[in-house]
Amino acid sequence: MTATTLALRFDRTVLMRGALAGLTWGLVMAAGLLGMAYAQCGLSCELDVATTTLISVATGLIAIGPLALLCRRPSR
Repeated sequence: MTATTLALRFDRTVLMRGALAGLTWGLVMAAGLLGMAYAQCGLSCELDVATTTLISVATGLIAIGPLALLCRRPSR
């Protein structure tokens, strides 16, 4: 499909949905990765927590956010 057939409209709610989906995915992924690191190695330092969270949230915004933009609401 091309962008013309998708008829995308980028209003405020659509962009917020994409950002919220990416942010949520990134925070959940960071919590999972930090939980695994804690289970294997014990306490993590603050730099590891900050780096893992930053990379996960950025990846979520870049990868998952656009997928949420393509999600369509059911017709009423």
